Amino acid sequence: MIHRTGILGGTFDPVHNGHLALAAAAGNVCDLSEVVLLPAAVPPHKATKDITKFSHRAAMLTLAVRDNPLFYVSTIEELLPSPSYTIDTLQYLRIHSAGASQFYFITGADAFLDILSWHKYEDVLMASHFIVFSRNGCKNKKLNKLLLFLNYKKQTNNWWYNQKSRKSIYTSTIALPTVSSSEVRKRISSGKGVDSLVPEEVARYIRDHGLYKA
Repeated sequence: MIHRTGILGGTFDPVHNGHLALAAAAGNVCDLSEVVLLPAAVPPHKATKDITKFSHRAAMLTLAVRDNPLFYVSTIEELLPSPSYTIDTLQYLRIHSAGASQFYFITGADAFLDILSWHKYEDVLMASHFIVFSRNGCKNKKLNKLLLFLNYKKQTNNWWYNQKSRKSIYTSTIALPTVSSSEVRKRISSGKGVDSLVPEEVARYIRDHGLYKA
């Protein structure tokens, strides 16, 4: 039996309900066996920004998923070379996973539309299937154009396939919460509550550790 592993990476500063909804939706789209959530140690596009300590971000993520058997948190990017490139993570997971595992990288259309700027993006596409979530028709048109450029051929409305790499890209327009980590941080720094935006345990952790205050 093929083991399908979803991979959702990010800064998770902090993890919020949108992240969890995205992971759950991906699990349904491709009938995933599990979803690994990977907090980035030093995100390539945010290396110069002020990011909350890795230990805090990983702890909040662990609290957020502890009651969902589909999810688990991996802190391997803290051990890998910095910055946290997707290809390095995928290669590590390939080496340390069972041979029957298939990887499904989960991302939004905004991020995927920039994939040509990713470090060794061609190797990334060779190493993993993708599940890409899009919110509107404009992005869908841009996404379709990019997939054709990358030599993926449309098989069904939401399934594209690359014959050379034998990798698929699945697209979805399912409605997801629009919350963002920056919104959560901004509300906290303004003294507003975030209980509706993050899991209860995460909100408590933020309060207990005094995170994101102005």
